[in-house]
Amino acid sequence: MAKYCRWMLVVGFLCCPLIASAALPSEELLPDTTKGYVSIPNVEMLRTKWNETQLGRLVQDPVMRPFVDDLRNQIKNKLSKSRVSLGLTLDDLSDIYGGELCLAVTQPANDESQHATVILVDITGHEAQAKALVAKVTKNLLAQGVKQKNETISDAAATVLQMPKKRPDAAVHEALYVIHKDMLVVTDRRDLCQHIVGRLNGKKLGTLSQVPAFIATMERCASGAGDMQPHIRWFVEPLGYAQVARAEAGGRKKRGVDLLKVLPHQGFDALQGVGGHVLFATGDQEVLHRTLVYAPPVKREAGDSNPERYNLAARMLDFPNTDTLQPQPFVGRDLGGYVTFNWKMIEAFEYSKTLVNELLQGGPDTDLLEDIIVSLAKDKDGPQVDLRKDLIHHFAQRASLITDCRRPITPDSERLLVAIELTNPEAVQQTLNKAFESDPDADKREFEGQVIWEIVTDDSPVDVEEIKIEGAGFNPFDLGENEQVVEEEEKKILPNSALTVAHGHLIVASHVDFVVDLLKRPLGSDVLSDAADYQQIEDALSKIGAGTDSFRFFTRTDEAYRPTYELIKQGRMPEAKTVLGKLLNRVLGPDEKGILREQQIDGGKMPEFDAVRRYLGPSGGYIRSDDDGWFIAGCLLSKDVP
Repeated sequence: MAKYCRWMLVVGFLCCPLIASAALPSEELLPDTTKGYVSIPNVEMLRTKWNETQLGRLVQDPVMRPFVDDLRNQIKNKLSKSRVSLGLTLDDLSDIYGGELCLAVTQPANDESQHATVILVDITGHEAQAKALVAKVTKNLLAQGVKQKNETISDAAATVLQMPKKRPDAAVHEALYVIHKDMLVVTDRRDLCQHIVGRLNGKKLGTLSQVPAFIATMERCASGAGDMQPHIRWFVEPLGYAQVARAEAGGRKKRGVDLLKVLPHQGFDALQGVGGHVLFATGDQEVLHRTLVYAPPVKREAGDSNPERYNLAARMLDFPNTDTLQPQPFVGRDLGGYVTFNWKMIEAFEYSKTLVNELLQGGPDTDLLEDIIVSLAKDKDGPQVDLRKDLIHHFAQRASLITDCRRPITPDSERLLVAIELTNPEAVQQTLNKAFESDPDADKREFEGQVIWEIVTDDSPVDVEEIKIEGAGFNPFDLGENEQVVEEEEKKILPNSALTVAHGHLIVASHVDFVVDLLKRPLGSDVLSDAADYQQIEDALSKIGAGTDSFRFFTRTDEAYRPTYELIKQGRMPEAKTVLGKLLNRVLGPDEKGILREQQIDGGKMPEFDAVRRYLGPSGGYIRSDDDGWFIAGCLLSKDVP
């Protein structure tokens, strides 16, 4: 099943009946080669709790019906184009749930060229409905040229459907359906089916429940929950899942640096797993989530005196905890989102050497980062600044990101501003002046004596803006095909930007007027920390364990979603440059890159945003650096909280 189908199936799990479960839990059935996992322990409870949230009520509001129906149709149309199907639709499973529902992807034999998908449904009390479903699916697929075989797999009766080949040299694809011991197993791999049926029969095999990363994430997320049971559990092995996604997409298609080879070489395989719990309508929160990024220190051989937590470039992942993450005095209350964190940036810059060298395909005896630094400092046509001495070594350990939205809403209304705390602001301002005074793309502006450098480049539309590093691109929305060749023209993170030094920080913004707005505000006046919703989030986070942390997050979801909503209403969604807009365009747009999709939703039928924003409350979270990785917790509050 294609990756979109895999995760969007979760959408269909919100309206299904449930009785007591009798089957084994999914983690005791799945193999230890599972790379991606979503489990809903109690489907009816999830549906009930979701409907109690303001988000659930928003989806059910009659004024939102045209949008919800159109979006659902687009998703169904997208899923119908999947290369491989197990023959199920989102609605097929609604009558067969008797307990847990689980969707997982595995990597057979840990072979990065292999992939498998499985759906597990506890059908306790619903075996007749499950058999009727298998018969229905079989009948529908037989009409499409599928061949049926009835077999016995590990003492269990199996319906095996062989899909027609799309080309003569293609491998035979099978969909296997097994009903055994109160469990419906649907998968596209025979060996995976054998494993699961073997476990149902009591055979001792390696399972997901024995994987250290899975154990650690589930136990850590449960430790602070008390008696509350999660409505959703999930787990991903990052690099393994990326390999599975690539294999499912048909293998590596791009030339250049293979990022999935580079990352383990650079020590990032220390991130062994990410998993968490999600709860809805807890009484205090609309949504409550807990996550653990499991990355224990690298085990050293006897006699190895290396004191580093990780190896090579992974040493960059050093985010010290602190109790001083309150908003700075220059952070105003009128914003959409605010993130602030501690990071050893100077050390991270030095640790990035081996990563840069491998990405740029340097030899074992080369230091390409040093070559770049020397070139920037000595090239007569360059900025002639020492990147290390004149800039990086003046960084402190705190950085912040601020987002807001300017009116009227246009595709580029979302504004972003990064603030990096400095130890020597005057030296950094001199570096900016020296670097940009001869740059033809840089315009020098002044506001009340403050120098601002505005960088203006060609703003011709592109499909998706991506970081480009000499042939290695990374697109977080498509882990299956993340290698890219060098484009003829380099795409930049911020095509237009503005830079200055103010309030002891290096300021880099997507819009020059965002910098001017920051400079206009008297320091310490009308600040975010005085806002009632920010204080509500801080109080809520303290109740779920926040204190001495390395990251803090705050988002006004109404302001964060407004640009995308208004663009849909205007019929300009495909032009959106917001983060959410780009994600939706990537998921719903055409597969061919560079083609602007046509909006299918009739935005004219949508209500004014004020009818929607009353459902969208504030959210926040924190990250704490722990001995075994990073613990993340956060929540979404009701808009109605006093």
